[in-house]
Amino acid sequence: MIADKTKQFDVIIIGSGLAGTLLATVLARHNVKVAVIDKNVHPRFAIGEAMTPDTDLMMTILSHQYSVPEIDHLSSFEKICEHISPSACGLKRSFNFMYHRQGEKQILAETNKTGVEPSSHLFRQKIDLYMVKVALKYGVEVFENTTISDVDINSEGVRVDLKGGDVFTARYIVDASGYNSLLSRKLNLRETPTRFKTQSRSMFTHMKGVKHYDDCLTNGKERDGLRWHQGTLHHLFDGGWMWVIPFNNHDKSDNPICSVGVNFDTRKFPKTEISADREFKDFLAKYPDIAIQFENANPIRNWISTGRLQYSSHSCTGERYYLLPHATGFVDPLYSFGLVNSCTIIIPLAARLMKALSTHDYSIEPFLELEQLQQKLFDYNDNLVNCSYISFANYNLWDAWRRIWILGSFMRQTKAGVSKKLKIAAGKVQELTNFQDDNNLDSLTPSYEGLGDDFFQKATTTVEQVEAGLLSADEATSRLLSLINSIDFLPDDFYQLGDVSRKNIDIASNFVRSEHSRFMSWVKTSQKPEVKKYFDYDVEDLLAAIERTAAMST
Repeated sequence: MIADKTKQFDVIIIGSGLAGTLLATVLARHNVKVAVIDKNVHPRFAIGEAMTPDTDLMMTILSHQYSVPEIDHLSSFEKICEHISPSACGLKRSFNFMYHRQGEKQILAETNKTGVEPSSHLFRQKIDLYMVKVALKYGVEVFENTTISDVDINSEGVRVDLKGGDVFTARYIVDASGYNSLLSRKLNLRETPTRFKTQSRSMFTHMKGVKHYDDCLTNGKERDGLRWHQGTLHHLFDGGWMWVIPFNNHDKSDNPICSVGVNFDTRKFPKTEISADREFKDFLAKYPDIAIQFENANPIRNWISTGRLQYSSHSCTGERYYLLPHATGFVDPLYSFGLVNSCTIIIPLAARLMKALSTHDYSIEPFLELEQLQQKLFDYNDNLVNCSYISFANYNLWDAWRRIWILGSFMRQTKAGVSKKLKIAAGKVQELTNFQDDNNLDSLTPSYEGLGDDFFQKATTTVEQVEAGLLSADEATSRLLSLINSIDFLPDDFYQLGDVSRKNIDIASNFVRSEHSRFMSWVKTSQKPEVKKYFDYDVEDLLAAIERTAAMST
């Protein structure tokens, strides 16, 4: 099948966004010959800008497991500032939620903050360009402004025909693009209609002149150490939410831009023919305490307005091909799952690809576990986001539901990272690099196993019954809090998540640090076998990490 004047590779990756270049770099670092093909060029506009503790963790694991230090440079605010550029990121010190009612003043008591260790907002045009340069450094061949006219995948290999007549061949192909995924169309993988419950649309842009929300408050300021503008700000309302993601919220930045987007539940706000600019102005007119933040703001690029965001695929893998999450499906930007899901899949996918290349066995079986994980990530995301949209109709219900989200985030981070983060902190990175034998995909699953029979399903059903008119919002709120307080898997009164009077949680606070220490001790004293399964760690690693951290700080 190899024609004259073809270029031959081990792996071809479609798409030079962050996911594509991360995977390409990892493979090239381990002597895989990789081509990345993209019809566009860098630098370019992209959203998916808010990092999360989950994403930081996956970046750290990916970097150390595959010995690519440049990926770890993306894993925290400080590292981006030091190794890339202060203007390439904003500071994300918290997830901030501000609840609004149409035509009314905002009530400061109806707000929530979840503080995290300093994470970041990615100014994607600089971050994506950085990762392209890293990929090139490791030997990846990047072909920008290049259009694929056809792809043929068969038992002998992969052939990619380019517009203009060139031909590339490879042993495997990965689609790391997005909604217009070439392989999803070529192989008829899309689900029509999508299985996802969430029904939302979006409009977004970059703006200048957006005020810090702390300067907009007229009803008092909280003194908890968490500033509204030093995090991802979510304005919530019945039927949707807005993101405000600043890149100019720290002293080191000279980037005046702020990312702004509004997501609407299409069942309450169906798309119309009016322009996005007009719709945004009409939206602000309904919410005076959001409007004040945008009194002096102007878009620096045209608004992008979408139809329904959700799309899904019945499959994402086959012999000699794999589709990364954004090529497979998408739910909604709420909770910023896009990049973390990509990294979660890349961690085990890279090892499986390298094994397939070394053994010349490209059968689908080793990748089916990944497909199951990827689909589970989507379904979890869909349930979490759909119930969030339902809960936006009532502040108390939302306040209860967000506690389910916090609990799930803790479970996911701890399962995936407690052992590996301790080894990294202890300086035992070499123990992570035997990636060929790392098949524990369960640690990457965003599940609530151990919290009780069908914990998340019970929580999801409770909220969905509100939408169906079978429960009042107050009844559902009470049930969710009771469900949280009934957990006997975690230490008693864990993080006080079931206490409605505790509306803000800061992971950097003394309270949470003491809770974390209590949790680590509880893991080693618990008699529950599932605790050891999900959270176990080596005490020697913990002691070495503490000693090493103390030595580095002196």
